[in-house]
Amino acid sequence: MLLVVNTMAQDNTGLSLPESVNSDGKFLYVTNIGKSLNPTAKDGDGFISKLSLDGKMITPSITTETLNGPKGTAIIKGVLYVADIDRIVGIQLSSGKKVAEVDMASTKTVFANDLAVKDDQTLFVSATDVGKVFEVNLKTGAVQAIADVKGANGICYDKATNRLYTCSFSFENLQGGEIGVINWQQQKPVYEKIGAIQGAFDGLALMDDHTLIVSDWGAMDHPAGFVEKIDLTSKTATKLDWPVINGPADFYFDAKQKQLFIPALVDGKVLIEKL
Repeated sequence: MLLVVNTMAQDNTGLSLPESVNSDGKFLYVTNIGKSLNPTAKDGDGFISKLSLDGKMITPSITTETLNGPKGTAIIKGVLYVADIDRIVGIQLSSGKKVAEVDMASTKTVFANDLAVKDDQTLFVSATDVGKVFEVNLKTGAVQAIADVKGANGICYDKATNRLYTCSFSFENLQGGEIGVINWQQQKPVYEKIGAIQGAFDGLALMDDHTLIVSDWGAMDHPAGFVEKIDLTSKTATKLDWPVINGPADFYFDAKQKQLFIPALVDGKVLIEKL
């Protein structure tokens, strides 16, 4: 059953183009692009909301730090790192204060999109506009390109196998996105496409050692989004029989509860789906 989260707080402050959901196991944290669907605009109206695990609004905005188009997030030791246009910002969850910032302007991106944790001081970040995946050292601030992935969007890292899975999105061709993986061969990152699966991919998660979950917008001009499972053995996709989602973006997968928290970006809602 698909549940629509009540995204409105009692003071009528709610979500605004929610792009990504993450959790520390106690709360949900939802990034909001802001008033207009312009993910690369430095307009200062982005924010991060704190919700309960059943989707009720707790705090509309957790920080006073100015954010523009916050998207993918990662949590390391109580710090929520968020990709925001051309930088990564670290927000201390206990205080809401900015405690870290990595400048990515040198990469020429204005569409830093998703984040994945490699270890306590290293993040991977996708940059959709420049079509690259970067490795970021949080201690030194060093940013290094590791792979060319046209339209790079959702990413997820499998620490057990040292594989970084990717999916991509093309604004020019909504069926032009692909699923891929970056392997380290002789300590060098190598990208390869997984099967012939194509779509307008956004969120990505590893369900188990042979299954990925990915969200697909389907279309931009009308609600047509869905979620599908990718079998890594057969390299085939199976669409889940759920109601249409209007702009399924960067979801959070709760492995213990087998639940997905999916931002329906265009509708300004978060959906909770039980697998």
